[in-house]
Amino acid sequence: MASNRSQGSPGSPGSLDSLSLLGERVEFGNAGTLDTHGTGWIVGFSDWTRSAPGDLRHVPAGAPTAGLCIKWFAHAAGDPNGEAKPISEGRTLSVLVSPASVFRIEFSTTADFAPEACITHTLRRQGDFVVWGEGVHHRAFGVEAACVMTVRWTG
Repeated sequence: MASNRSQGSPGSPGSLDSLSLLGERVEFGNAGTLDTHGTGWIVGFSDWTRSAPGDLRHVPAGAPTAGLCIKWFAHAAGDPNGEAKPISEGRTLSVLVSPASVFRIEFSTTADFAPEACITHTLRRQGDFVVWGEGVHHRAFGVEAACVMTVRWTG
C-alpha cells in the first residue's frame, strides 16, 4: 500500500492548505488490519469507526443516510485508464476484493489533476481500501486486473 502526497507552493491550487483539506477528505487502510473489536465492521456507528482524518467511516446511529449505491466491478488491466469521474457527493468507499491486484486512485483539489494538487494511492492487497468525502475530484487506473467493490452514500 503506497500513497503519495504532493505539495505545491502556498496559495497555488495544490498548496499545502489545499492538500491539507484534501487530506481531511481521504482515508486509506486495510479492512483486515483495522481494529474492529472482533466485529469486522469497518463502516458504521460504533466508536471504532471513528478515525482520522475526518471520521469518514463513522455514521452515527440514527443519522439519516440516502442514496446508497453499491458497485462490484472487475476492472481489466488498463481500465478505466484514468478518466476523471464526477466530483464526489457524500462519501465513497472502494475496497480491493481480489487478491494480488494493483488498482491506483488519484484524488485532487482541482479538476485538471495538477500533480502538485494530487494525492495518489495504490490498492495492492486484498482488503486495501480508500474512503473519501464530498467535493473530491478522483480518477482510477486499473494497473493490473482488479476486482473492486465501491459503496457510496450521502447523509
